[in-house]
Amino acid sequence: MPKKRKKDRKAPRKRASVRAAPARHAEVEPLDWDGEDEQEKGIELLGSLTRRFPAPADGVKAVRAGERVEWTGSIDGSTMRHRVLLSHDGTAVVEQAVCVGGILERALLCAWHQAGEEGREALVTGVLAALDTLHAALRPALEADIREVCPDYTAPVPQPFREEPERHGSGVPLFGWRLLHPVGPDTTWEETVDTAMWNSSMTMCGWLDFTDGIPELQPAELARLLRRHDVPALFCAGCGDPITDRHPRWSGVWVTPDSDFGPLCGGPYTSPVGPKPLLGMLTDEEFGTPHRPA
Repeated sequence: MPKKRKKDRKAPRKRASVRAAPARHAEVEPLDWDGEDEQEKGIELLGSLTRRFPAPADGVKAVRAGERVEWTGSIDGSTMRHRVLLSHDGTAVVEQAVCVGGILERALLCAWHQAGEEGREALVTGVLAALDTLHAALRPALEADIREVCPDYTAPVPQPFREEPERHGSGVPLFGWRLLHPVGPDTTWEETVDTAMWNSSMTMCGWLDFTDGIPELQPAELARLLRRHDVPALFCAGCGDPITDRHPRWSGVWVTPDSDFGPLCGGPYTSPVGPKPLLGMLTDEEFGTPHRPA
């Protein structure tokens, strides 16, 4: 069962959908959790999937009949996916996947542009290796948090994955971690949800309290981790945001994936503050400062 957390009234609305269609992805029964009591969430975020298919074995039957059985959603964190898959030999598994999010997702987007066409094959290899290293750093904190409730808990080791870019996404491949849960006749949906994997989606976006204590998720150390794996990640020396100067619309200008700030550094403004004009409102300070790589 996912760890219970205090409700954040300012958090974005939670959305989930089930896809189960032989010909196309059809969203079935979107769920809106805004206003839902925290104690009623938990595994029930998968509710629309479990109501359609009471057990994973029912989902397996649907997949064998040609349907696609999949749930996507989030709880104040990066996107998660739950889907039934069949291997080449017909063995059924439930994939539990967590996509990268937060500062890591933005860093990979900038690194993708920074690498250019000539460096993207090596970047993909490096990202997968870096995800292995990063999860090894996250795992002790995830385990310690869960062991407050389940003393004997040990987190499984997920597999990093890379998939084709989302159709309406940024153009960067989809990266994340996945676990494959075997499905037997008596397997329940609850048995296909590992708590550490679930909580790692919130870790990606900095929602869990222990995130600040993980050096690998801080900009400087994250940049070093990625570059050790030949991922050309760069962060701004002023604001700490991921940056690139090779975006096709901003060639030669250091920008971050944020439409509000873009080429404007949100860090401390270091220029001297002069007197205000007697007439008019604007001074040269309104231009702010550009990003610069650390």
